[in-house]
Amino acid sequence: MRKRLIFSAALLLFSLFAFSSNPTKADYVSFVKDEFTEEGHPFIGMFTSPLVNTFTTKQNFGLFTIYKTKFDEKDKQYMQAIGIFNNFYWIHTPDK
Repeated sequence: MRKRLIFSAALLLFSLFAFSSNPTKADYVSFVKDEFTEEGHPFIGMFTSPLVNTFTTKQNFGLFTIYKTKFDEKDKQYMQAIGIFNNFYWIHTPDK
């Protein structure tokens, strides 16, 4: 019984921390801009924010959020990242 209580409390704390540290869309836009700048594209990085903000969809699952940026519905190229604990991790990036 004690193990179950400890596990439940740890799961609750983990969920509360994940929920409270779920990054926003503005955080994602900043992340993408920084990624372009770090890859040696500072000129593109300057114009990235409004484009990414416009063409990004957000799926909030409470504990984490999935962001998908697709500039053209007909094009199969898109960027997708998961945001959790105030960090972003790429799930899918366009083919080079």
